[in-house]
Amino acid sequence: MRAAFPLKRVISWSVLIFFFLFLAYPIIQIVLTAFPRSGGSSLEIFTPEWQRSFANSLKYSLAATSCSTILGFFLAYGNNFTRINRRFLKVNESVLHFPMLLPTITYGFVLIYAFGKQGLWSKVFQQELFHIYGSIGILLGFIIYTLPPIFILINNSMKYLDTQLFIVSRLMGDSWYRSLYKTILNPLTRVLAVAFLQGFFMSFTDFGIPSAVGGQTPFITTLLYEGFMGTIPDFQFGSLVALTMLLPSIISILVLNYLQKKVVRYERPRQAVIKKNPVRDWCFRLLFISISLFILGVFAVLIIIPMVSNWPYKLTPTFNNFARFIQDDSLVLTLKNSLLMALLTAGVGTIIAYSAAILTSRERKLYKVNQVIDGIATITNSIPGMVLGVAYLLLFSGSQLHNTLLILVIVTIVHYFSTPYQMAKEALQKMNLNWENTGKLMGDSWLKTVWRILIPNSKVTIVDIFAYYFFNSMVTISAVIFLTSANTMVITAKLKELQHFGRFNDIFMLSLFLLVINLVMQGITQVIKRRMMNEQKKTTRSAWKLAFPSIIRRLQQK
Repeated sequence: MRAAFPLKRVISWSVLIFFFLFLAYPIIQIVLTAFPRSGGSSLEIFTPEWQRSFANSLKYSLAATSCSTILGFFLAYGNNFTRINRRFLKVNESVLHFPMLLPTITYGFVLIYAFGKQGLWSKVFQQELFHIYGSIGILLGFIIYTLPPIFILINNSMKYLDTQLFIVSRLMGDSWYRSLYKTILNPLTRVLAVAFLQGFFMSFTDFGIPSAVGGQTPFITTLLYEGFMGTIPDFQFGSLVALTMLLPSIISILVLNYLQKKVVRYERPRQAVIKKNPVRDWCFRLLFISISLFILGVFAVLIIIPMVSNWPYKLTPTFNNFARFIQDDSLVLTLKNSLLMALLTAGVGTIIAYSAAILTSRERKLYKVNQVIDGIATITNSIPGMVLGVAYLLLFSGSQLHNTLLILVIVTIVHYFSTPYQMAKEALQKMNLNWENTGKLMGDSWLKTVWRILIPNSKVTIVDIFAYYFFNSMVTISAVIFLTSANTMVITAKLKELQHFGRFNDIFMLSLFLLVINLVMQGITQVIKRRMMNEQKKTTRSAWKLAFPSIIRRLQQK
């Protein structure tokens, strides 16, 4: 026991020191750069350019997220309150998750090649369906980006609603709209708000889509990029812009704390039998089909463009683009860097997130430390990736970490820490709290108990955490755009560079390879999880077989 307690303390303080060095200290550096001791008015930031950029980010983010939240709600409703075939729904869910495997900057390029003047669907319909640059392109990009996570959040919560209350409400004479509000919308108030806020900040802090299809429309993220990477960098102005990006984060935390009071819990949710309604079901089928076809239609160009000689002028099938890609050392190095960074981030990030979760969910003696770690998870979730990237650029420029893969790994771990931490914490909280005590009685150390009991019982969650970190490492751009060099270039940052030189064939080749890597990793994780679940079932079954005869004997004796 004496050996265990210091070990826990060492781990807890190690986690806190890590986040002080790579979260608190960098943010402090931004503040010091934004408000130097020599003076200078910080009000100079509120220029007409900043006002236009901030207003555009706010306007487009609100509009796109509102559409995504409405669509996400109806898709979740169709998934849970209709009698549509489950296999059909599963296929459409998979299509809906597809954009999450690609970086947002790719969304912009595929939208251009799908709906631009020389785009795939403009050629099919012999006319440009709409002007993709500017408002429409930005809104479509943001909706494609935010719809999958918003749908996932709402759908997962809707599964736990007490659906029988809807039927009771209707039997009591309430209208369909009143029943919908009382039994579905009202219990989901907080979830809808969380989904909306998440979608809003994803859009507000995104750099990829505005940089690809924004045209001349300024955004707060593109303004921040120009402040640090423009022709004449202005670090003070850029730091002030970064701080203004934190304002919506502060507001969101306050809103979420208020909405916490509106959580509705059921002792045992009851699932009602959904009545037949062919009109309703066909309407939702059309909604699912329309959204799935649109997503597939947009991303079809990702496969088509690399397969032709020179789009749109020479459409003969060819594999020369693949051969040229493999022969380009810089592109191959970029691919290797991205894969290595993602694997390192996933491995180290999983260890840090799981270790922190053990301390907060299984240990009661370090209550104050627990609170600090929980607070860190909230903070990391609300700090934009570009702000972290800027902070690291200011703090570590000229240090040994500068222009290394390690700095990319660290910033990505910190940026995406919140969700893996919460995943691990929820899994560990569901386990029997007496397991550690049982381990002590058997003579096992705390570390041995963690290794032999806690980890084996949360293997599936650990795989999910690893996959989450891996996929986000492969597609992130905001957090790494300021920190890459020629030797540490990753795919998402390379796409921005290739855009500058107009090398769109290489853009699609890199994006296609990135997609293939993510799909392979997704397949591997699914296979591993399936095997783990089967082993767990077999273990449980075997345990029952061994225990059953002794139980029978005891009952007979009584």
